[in-house]
Formats: sequence, C-alpha cells, structure tokens
Amino acid sequence: MVYDSIERLDLYFQKGSLLHDALTLAGRFDPAAPDGRCEISGDRLYAQVSTYETQPAAERRFEAHRKYIDVQVVLEGEERIDASLEPDLKPSTEYDDARDLVFLEEPGDYASLVLRPGLFAVFFPHDVHRPGCSIREPARVRKLVFKVLVE
Repeated sequence: MVYDSIERLDLYFQKGSLLHDALTLAGRFDPAAPDGRCEISGDRLYAQVSTYETQPAAERRFEAHRKYIDVQVVLEGEERIDASLEPDLKPSTEYDDARDLVFLEEPGDYASLVLRPGLFAVFFPHDVHRPGCSIREPARVRKLVFKVLVE
C-alpha cells in the first residue's frame, strides 16, 4: 500500500509506468466528467468515476482484488479508508472474476487513512481495504479509482 500526496508520486513510481500514468492523469482529470468507466489503455489501465455518500464503517465491507491494483483518488469531499495487512482473511463472498472482487471478514487489526483531494492511496492485490467510510457523518464524495493490471 502507498498513501501520499499526488505531488510526490515520483518518489514511488517510475515515469512511464502504468501507476505513474494513472496518478499523472488524476492530477489533471476533469471533475465534471460523468460517472462510469473511462477508457485509458484498454484493460491494462482504466478509471472508474463514481459519486456516492460515505457510510459508517460498520455498513461497509473489506475487499481485495486479484488482477488489478486500485489507485484511489478523491476529487471532491473526503472519506476514510481502512486497510489491513492481516494475511489469510476468510472470504465472506465468492470471488467475482468479472468484477475482480472478493469481500472478506473484518480483520482484527487495521489502520485508517483519510482520502481527500490531492492525496492518493494505492492498494495492491494483497492489501485488504474498506473504502467509502464516513469520517464524522455521511458525506458526498466524487472519486476516481484507477484499475491497473498486474503484469
């Protein structure tokens, strides 16, 4: 997992890499773009734009992916994302190959990040995370999630 300011992306990702490309695009993304999938480089790199209300953490689930790295960037608003390095969590659902998504039991230990404009979080397939959590109360969030194919 990587969590930092977009201004410091060069500390983590080499120019020309898909992760660097995603965060560079995030810095100049049009926040007025409609919700939905934005094609960038086919299935190798695309973005999902969404607008939603955050929820109490108890109403959200931990998730993980197998084929894609998540690069999460909030365009408007703020949310809490819980993350855990706890290995071998039991799935609470079957893995959905089409969505590259499995929900997992809640870990005993996790950390919380606050994501707001200008910050990013990268979750690799082994990084269990629970996005969309309210910080104090439910709030509207506009968010980009780049999906970067693990190669």
